[in-house]
Amino acid sequence: MNTQEDDLRYYFRSAFSATVVIFALVDGKLNILLQRRDKEPYKGKFGLPACMLYPNDVIEDRVEDLLRQTTGTARFYKKQIRAFTDTTRHPLGRVISIGFYSMVNYGECVLADNAEFVWMEYRTLPTLPFDHNDISEAAHRRLLAKLSTQLAGFELLPELFTLKQLQEMYESVLGHSLDKRNFRRKVLRHDVVQETGQHLQPWHESGKAPMLYRLDRETYDRNRSLGKVYDLF
Repeated sequence: MNTQEDDLRYYFRSAFSATVVIFALVDGKLNILLQRRDKEPYKGKFGLPACMLYPNDVIEDRVEDLLRQTTGTARFYKKQIRAFTDTTRHPLGRVISIGFYSMVNYGECVLADNAEFVWMEYRTLPTLPFDHNDISEAAHRRLLAKLSTQLAGFELLPELFTLKQLQEMYESVLGHSLDKRNFRRKVLRHDVVQETGQHLQPWHESGKAPMLYRLDRETYDRNRSLGKVYDLF
């Protein structure tokens, strides 16, 4: 008689899922998107968007579909974090989840059902189902590491942005203020953040409306593929 170790069926008793931390800037603060669960366990509770993975699923495609369906936008950044494998993370059995984080522009999102989704400030998250707080923290660490050293995070901004908006985005992720003159000097030295000749409208404050900038995405991506590092700090 076969032991469990000899019986291959024993190794197919685990399920797999993908869980995504979607970051956006809402009123200048770093938020993540939560979705109300429509089934047990934790039915009615808000947690991270997630999906079960079927045997034939290509995980990257499945996650991109989830992001498009959830946010209503095709302009996003996504990156895998790691596998979350605690044997007790799911009350119904062994579910190994592959964690991802994503960055989107809040103004471009069209949520499928506003009653089922809520943006919540990252630093005031409540206790979430499963290990979603752990996944959120791991995602923030990855985002923090990325923006602590690199010129990045443009998916959090509109296509055209001011240098003030860019600095505020960095400050919201890093959790502290930055010197305005030093920050702008370091950003503009890379020659991929370019003036558009347009100004922010509407503008209700005194003085001239601030210049709008854009990322030269083609040059930015090409240089990164060649190994250029857009260091910032």
